[in-house]
Amino acid sequence: MQSLRNRTPRALVGAIALAALTSVATMANAAPMINPVGGGPSECGLDSALQLSASPAQVAYGQPTTVSWALNSSETCKDLRLVLDGVVVPRSGSRIETLPRSARHTLQLVRAQLGGSSVFKTAVTNVKVNYPYRLVLDAASLKPVEALVGALDDSNTNIEQIVELCNVNLDMTGYSNIGIGERRSLIASPNCARGARSYGPRIFVTDKRSGSKPLFQIRSDNVLVSGFRLEGPTGDIGTDDDNNMEVGIQVWPYAGTTQMRNIVVSNMEISRWSGTGVAVGDNTEAAVRGRLSSQNVGAVRISGNYFHHNQHASTNGYGVAVKGGGYALVERNVFAFNRHAIAGGSGNGQADWSGYTASDNLILPGGGVHCTLLTCWQTHQIDMHGDQSTPFTDDYCCGIAGETMVINRNTILYTGGYLTLSAATLSTPVWYSGNAIKIRGNPMDKAVVDNNVFGHSNRSDAIAQNGGLGPLGTITNPIDVRPNNVYGANPMATLGSCDFAGDGRQDAFMATGVTWWARSPVSGQWRYLNTMPEKLSQLTLMDVNGDGKCDVARRSTQTGVAVSAPYSAGGIGPWTQPVVMTGL
Repeated sequence: MQSLRNRTPRALVGAIALAALTSVATMANAAPMINPVGGGPSECGLDSALQLSASPAQVAYGQPTTVSWALNSSETCKDLRLVLDGVVVPRSGSRIETLPRSARHTLQLVRAQLGGSSVFKTAVTNVKVNYPYRLVLDAASLKPVEALVGALDDSNTNIEQIVELCNVNLDMTGYSNIGIGERRSLIASPNCARGARSYGPRIFVTDKRSGSKPLFQIRSDNVLVSGFRLEGPTGDIGTDDDNNMEVGIQVWPYAGTTQMRNIVVSNMEISRWSGTGVAVGDNTEAAVRGRLSSQNVGAVRISGNYFHHNQHASTNGYGVAVKGGGYALVERNVFAFNRHAIAGGSGNGQADWSGYTASDNLILPGGGVHCTLLTCWQTHQIDMHGDQSTPFTDDYCCGIAGETMVINRNTILYTGGYLTLSAATLSTPVWYSGNAIKIRGNPMDKAVVDNNVFGHSNRSDAIAQNGGLGPLGTITNPIDVRPNNVYGANPMATLGSCDFAGDGRQDAFMATGVTWWARSPVSGQWRYLNTMPEKLSQLTLMDVNGDGKCDVARRSTQTGVAVSAPYSAGGIGPWTQPVVMTGL
């Protein structure tokens, strides 16, 4: 799908058309006009011919082409003007240009007449810009925003295309629905990507918009988006339900009968989208169950990202959302200050139900604010809506709530938050509790909560469920809450310290009981290291293998003696060969 850009087209208009055209000509460096001699509006220019060409007509990105034009006519006419791409030009000439993307040039013979103008004759020529298989865009690149859009556009006939970003800060305000097609990758260059000591390149917009205008749209297989910052326009809490619902990335398959595969959004910082950071939907035009289902949850994999400050007062405000039958694997991400970290819409209202697997995520305190016209309170972080609503109360609060939701090995430290109540001149912060998980109805298949770590002190505070529609709201398919969930945890109370990057600066280390995390001293952001049950008291942080970077070893229970202990290289590897170390 080609990108759309809101532009005000240049037009040659003229109430008193001749004066208007003369003004345009003056702005265009006073380009000479066709001599206003002889001929009348009825017969002038009948034998004229336009010539327009580009040589070469195909160029590599960054290479020039020459555009030439000419008007061939045996007469000169006072009411005709020659216009190239909206600018009045002489009756013949050429220009050298270097284009960032493919373009069409239009040469028009325009007739001025009382009350307006009309196009008498037209000639067009196309210039195709070819991109290398691996296009690297940096601060020195020619118009990198337009090059990015062009390389992802349908006009690019490369079978596979990689667009790499390095040290760029790209303002894509006004762009929407930029398609990332099959076998396309939009990533940061390896040496420039988001990491322990790097924020990564940045793409941002400043214009608020409706949810129907996502910045990027993925509709085909084999797509990778990775390694950079994707920033929306809303730094606070969005309030407009129509024009403040921005979406960063939308996954919405084309119609088809085969299941989607291999869509990955990874290692991103996604923030300030008051609608949704990454929204996953489905398409049932060719198949009743669509192209995403519980049979291919991992077809859309959202992994290792940092979602923060995606907030709206009363609707949306999601880090990740599945809806309309969409499915996704949401793993190893960090969430902070989102209204919901992971949200779900029950289905498409017919037979295509939504679901997700949420594994190994870290949900930090903060966010969860929900407001009406009268008041605000704290909502929950992991969500699945029902397909029915009760009158005058909560929308989509009950009925059928999605299909299959598996929530395992997550660390959810959100328990609610303080909201400020003001009366007269006094402002008092008041604590409001919020749930970690809420399934707002009965799942078609199941909702499983397994081996998670909760900041809440008990199950009833952490996990909530609504039932069906009706006076009793009966729960007929309760959440399967396994006994190995842990409540009342506070792994941030005691952190380790070690240099996991090998640059002499200390990262904070957190072992939650299900996963290990490191926090960068540069960005202040947590990043996933490993899925391991050992807590800090069971571990030793040190450079075991001598590569200058911190490793994580099992702590010996024997003090002051040499023992063999397995270790995880960099904290990210599996337990490996034992090394001799002194018990600590």
